[in-house]
Amino acid sequence: MEFAGKRSGWTKLLPYALVAPIIIWILATIFWPLGNVIKESFYNTGFVGTKGSFVGVDNYKTVLSSQGYWTAWGKSLYWVIGNSLLQSVLAFLTALLLNRSSRIAQFFRTWMIIPWIIPTIVVAIFWQWIFNGSYGIFNHALISMGLLDKPINLIGDSVWSMPILIFINTWHWFPFMTIIVLAGLTIIDKEMYEAADVDGASKWTQFWTITFPSLGKIMFALGLVGTLWSFNVFDLIEILTGGGPAGATTTVPLFVYQTAFENFHIGQASAASIVTAFLLLVFVTVFIKFGSPKDE
Repeated sequence: MEFAGKRSGWTKLLPYALVAPIIIWILATIFWPLGNVIKESFYNTGFVGTKGSFVGVDNYKTVLSSQGYWTAWGKSLYWVIGNSLLQSVLAFLTALLLNRSSRIAQFFRTWMIIPWIIPTIVVAIFWQWIFNGSYGIFNHALISMGLLDKPINLIGDSVWSMPILIFINTWHWFPFMTIIVLAGLTIIDKEMYEAADVDGASKWTQFWTITFPSLGKIMFALGLVGTLWSFNVFDLIEILTGGGPAGATTTVPLFVYQTAFENFHIGQASAASIVTAFLLLVFVTVFIKFGSPKDE
């Protein structure tokens, strides 16, 4: 009877023991750093490792009144909207083309994921070579066709740098989105399309009345997670432009990084991070409330 009682007690503790490691990991890697960021946002800390003095909400006032911070938000919105539109269009077009049973479609289904699995540093170097103003193949091709008189450095141009970065990031990520959309297309009942054909509905009508509504939940998840992922992209922009030229590609993550590790204002960077996290939380709340698909 005593052994049964001990066994019963261990059985009750077993679920907690199993989830304890992941809880400890989350606390150590998310909540502990987050707590430190919140703490530092109330201090005027300069360098990493130094101790600043308490300044209250002064850092938040500085961030909220900073033109550079809100300009970075404008660049981030440009970046996110550009990536979302271009990736969505390419993903849908590619998924619709590959939603076939032919051998060619099956071949490209397998190999189209390659751009997504390439490390970001390799993608950056690869496209930097292509668009290089001195020896890039892009300039060479345009000059050979007579479309350009002299090479241009698109990545270093204040007007073209952001569109080029959006193109490169889209090339890197749209295969992942394509696979998700393609998976959604395969579960749509084919009889719905057959009925639409009998009714004389065009392919365009079928897309908007059958395909797109059937992918509502998938597009909602991609829209939410993809927007947050895209917003927080740092490595590609930092490698290719470093936020330049003249701040043309300085998004919010780069602004926070530059404030902390180039201008040595850890406190202000922490405050900017908290404000950004709050605004993203507002976006997530609104998106879920008004964008979540309604159950029929």
